[in-house]
Amino acid sequence: MIKVIDAHVHYHIFAGKIPDHCKEFLEYVKGTKYTLKNEYVELEKIILVPSHPCHSDECSDGFYIDYEERRKNPDLYLQWGEVNPLKCNVKEELGKQYSLGIIGIKLHPVHKGFKPNAYREEEGGLKSLLFVYEFAEDHDLPIMFHTGTSIGVGSRNKYADPIYIDDVAKDFPKLKIILAHAGRPLWYETAFYLVKSLNNVYLEISSIPPKNLLKLLPRINEIAEKVIYGSDFPAFKGQDLAEYAFQVYSILKEKKIMRDNAKRILKI
Repeated sequence: MIKVIDAHVHYHIFAGKIPDHCKEFLEYVKGTKYTLKNEYVELEKIILVPSHPCHSDECSDGFYIDYEERRKNPDLYLQWGEVNPLKCNVKEELGKQYSLGIIGIKLHPVHKGFKPNAYREEEGGLKSLLFVYEFAEDHDLPIMFHTGTSIGVGSRNKYADPIYIDDVAKDFPKLKIILAHAGRPLWYETAFYLVKSLNNVYLEISSIPPKNLLKLLPRINEIAEKVIYGSDFPAFKGQDLAEYAFQVYSILKEKKIMRDNAKRILKI
């Protein structure tokens, strides 16, 4: 029995609690199963991700939906915070989310429409985004970025390239940065390079088909200490939470990727 920490689960999507214009996504994920245990693996902790599967002008997407679920089962669930730097009073919102107990902050440039380095003067000087990074660094909260493309309604994939995060990592060297989806499917090499070359950047491998992991990330063993498991559940039709974790473990055979790295990097 392998204990697993899943760092990337969209429970509120599974529950169907998303805006109407996002609901066409539900056709892609019919038949998913929220199975927490089978004969091979057990989900020890699940970290809830509030992002909607489409462009949204909401300040915090599904954060408060997830929070209510976490309150019901605090032993199982942890939670990423989330803010929209183009629409939020980020100071007020992050203060509130932090008071409710978050383990980090999720940012989704593709669905919100901003470059991760837009805080820099030559990129527009977005002060609200600068505050997010300063807040995260000051409170020792990692930031997980969506990297790679998205098919969600209103997505802008020009913001998906992880190279923009190079600036963030260098301007905020104490900030732990996690590249969700490893830059799928266009920027695997860029994501790998950033993780390999920068001490404060880590890789998260959700939504990559398990059978393709070693083909798409052939040098993953070189950065195994910096890789975190996630499922991106519900990501495709018929996905089973526990079975998916077992499939990934069967390919990588690294317990540290499935659990230990998350405990160390996220301090959970």
